[in-house]
Amino acid sequence: MEALSETVKTGKAGAYLAVIRPYQWVKNLLVFAPVFFGESLSDFYMLKQAAGAALMFCMVASAGYVFNDWRDREEDRNHPSKRTRPFASGTLNGTDGIFVGVMLLAGLMGISIIVQPDYPLMICIASYFFLSMIYSLYLKKVTLLEIFMVSFFFVMRVLAGGLATGIHISNWLFSTVFFLALLITIAKRKSELITMGTVADGHRASLAQYSVDFLNFFLWAVAGVSLVTYALYTVENDHNLVITILPATYGVVRFIYLTDSGKGGDPIITMLKDAHLLVCTVTFLLFICYKIYG
Repeated sequence: MEALSETVKTGKAGAYLAVIRPYQWVKNLLVFAPVFFGESLSDFYMLKQAAGAALMFCMVASAGYVFNDWRDREEDRNHPSKRTRPFASGTLNGTDGIFVGVMLLAGLMGISIIVQPDYPLMICIASYFFLSMIYSLYLKKVTLLEIFMVSFFFVMRVLAGGLATGIHISNWLFSTVFFLALLITIAKRKSELITMGTVADGHRASLAQYSVDFLNFFLWAVAGVSLVTYALYTVENDHNLVITILPATYGVVRFIYLTDSGKGGDPIITMLKDAHLLVCTVTFLLFICYKIYG
């Protein structure tokens, strides 16, 4: 999986696949969160609308990755693993980037025709795309703001799920997703700083303004708020989800432990490669399924 995203592929087809990062589409499962926690998994219409919104997010997010990788190709050449990305390594050029972008746009249009989404959902997806462009061009260089922007992109996926299905997004779900996204983003910055050391700012300008001590304090503070927020949600929830605090806490602490070793740079890869974190995540989801749908 890591090789797919970071290693130069043989031929253009492999490079095209690498630059759109399909493994990152796992993030778009957040679109299903309102359906999952809204006890609507058995509703075919809700699932269809959420699936359509998730697929549209896949197309838009991949377009953002293409643009970002082209924009950051020079900086990525200073990164030990990102330097092998298609644009940074020279496997793909600007013309290839335009081709992939057009294909993704065509995919987005095709999905929208099938799903026939409401205007609010399309506005949400368009807003995500334009904000991601602004982030790549300007905001990623602004210390702290760039961390909060990335975290908000996670929340936008949940909001899209609510707009696609008409399910109300609770304050608890919004808060929990935001703080967990903040946790993941801080961990990524800390891993970059640990891995690259004094040359980190050559890859990402904002890293020059951070220190490992500051990010470590920020990370633990957000982790505590995340767990307290989720714990309060489980107490207020009607399905007696308190037991899920156990795998949730272990998962958060395990992730921070891995981040201290510089392994939190990509949360999806981190989870898939760490048996503890993977089993913990599956256990957490199974507990929730049993409590809500059992």
